[in-house]
Amino acid sequence: MACVGDGRRHPGDVCATRPGRGRRRVSTSLRVLVITQYFPPEPGGAQNRLGSFVDGLVARGHDVTVVCEQPNHPGGVFHPGFGRRLVVTERSERRTVHRLWVATSPRKTTTRRLLFYGTFAAGAAIAVALSRGQDVVFASSPPLPGALAAAAGAAIRGARFVLDVRDLWPAAAEALGELSDARVLRALERAERWLYGRSEAVTAATLPFCEHIDRVAGRGISVHLPNGALDELLALPERPVPRRVPFTLGYVGNLGLAQGLSIVLDAAELLRGSDVRFLLVGDGPLAAGLREERDSRGLEAVQLRPLVAVEQLGALLQSCHALLVPLSSHPLLADFIPSKLYDAMAVGRATIVAAGGETARLTTAAGAGIVVPPEDGEALAAAVRTLAQDPALTSALGQRGRSAAAAHARSRQIARLEQVLIEVSRRLPPVPA
Repeated sequence: MACVGDGRRHPGDVCATRPGRGRRRVSTSLRVLVITQYFPPEPGGAQNRLGSFVDGLVARGHDVTVVCEQPNHPGGVFHPGFGRRLVVTERSERRTVHRLWVATSPRKTTTRRLLFYGTFAAGAAIAVALSRGQDVVFASSPPLPGALAAAAGAAIRGARFVLDVRDLWPAAAEALGELSDARVLRALERAERWLYGRSEAVTAATLPFCEHIDRVAGRGISVHLPNGALDELLALPERPVPRRVPFTLGYVGNLGLAQGLSIVLDAAELLRGSDVRFLLVGDGPLAAGLREERDSRGLEAVQLRPLVAVEQLGALLQSCHALLVPLSSHPLLADFIPSKLYDAMAVGRATIVAAGGETARLTTAAGAGIVVPPEDGEALAAAVRTLAQDPALTSALGQRGRSAAAAHARSRQIARLEQVLIEVSRRLPPVPA
């Protein structure tokens, strides 16, 4: 079947077709039930991906119902106005969002995480069971329990089910130390296999993810649906790289285990006394630790600020001379491409990519930045010196990134997702479990 991913053929690639024999004719306007634990206004790559998908589907004339948690990420504390009711419902034209209460906590032990995931999964299962008239159930993972609940509910109701995989779970959770109980991990691996088996299509953020999914599922079911640059950032007017000093290397996003951000403190130590500033904007489980270590080492060049609204993101990114895209050195993360790389390219800023694998490959292919090994502070310091001393190179890398970013626009991925959902909606309903 024709590819809807990157123009090449991959196992499981599908595209919209006209209804034929054995298929139910449907309207081009779909009714989609989206199950995702993370959703705006929470910050983060998962939230941005799913929020963009929902916005895009609604803009294309589809009716979308979202079931998500009441916002509490990343601190594990409910945002103002939430946490007092079991369900908070928001309605607008063609969009309904049901925000569910979850057992959240700032403490992230294995037991608390499972309770957090489990309460959302229970609510999601009820939501799917009570749903009526949906053409497709579309669930996002990780975390796995919510997606499992959505798949089970869809199976019971005989509804079509499509899964979106942003990261491989539970493998990623095990790699980052979020889950360590061997029995729990083995059970989740069996659940992962069952989940792929119940899906009529699985969209995945990278090609290595697609290969893993097809291998675990035992059939070609994956569709490559990469992250992409926000169209709002692509629409911004070009701004030249700032001429002022100090040279500012910016990072905007989650301050967590996967990012390997201790590299910033190590590089700042080596560049002490230089006209260089490191700007970290975000929050997450390691925010307090980074702040404490910065203070204990007296690294005044490292500034930490809270997250900004999406509407302010473009101006913030363009205020930096270059942008950092780091990942931990764990081999599993070599298959991952942070969405912040696409956004950096979109605003025309050079990147320093402290990562290997797919992220390094994309950066090198686009000619958009300098690649250094993950968690190597000395290499990061050298790359910062190179860009700080060569404004022409910094500008050229940013311009090449912006030129390449249009091919990775989020709107392109939304169009591909729409094709997948239309194709699945035209199939005969599965037999209820």
